[in-house]
Amino acid sequence: MALASVYRVLEALTQQGLLQRLDLGDGITRFEPVRSGADHHHHLVCDGCGKVEAFADDGLESVIQEVEQRSGYAVAAHDVVLRGACTACQ
Repeated sequence: MALASVYRVLEALTQQGLLQRLDLGDGITRFEPVRSGADHHHHLVCDGCGKVEAFADDGLESVIQEVEQRSGYAVAAHDVVLRGACTACQ
């Protein structure tokens, strides 16, 4: 299957709500499955080896809700990407 065909399939699955696209700022398009009932999470990215790890933080979510309340914005979605060096690359 050609790469363009694979990408079209991934885009179709995204439009159907089965995948979500991840933009981690490195020019690589990533996709991850959408799981019903799954907790919202963010990503850690190693600038050395490119490793990507998901993380969840209730305190961070609380701060984002406080910013929403103070700003008057109705935040529909948010993504947090933390970049740095994993333990193997430090």
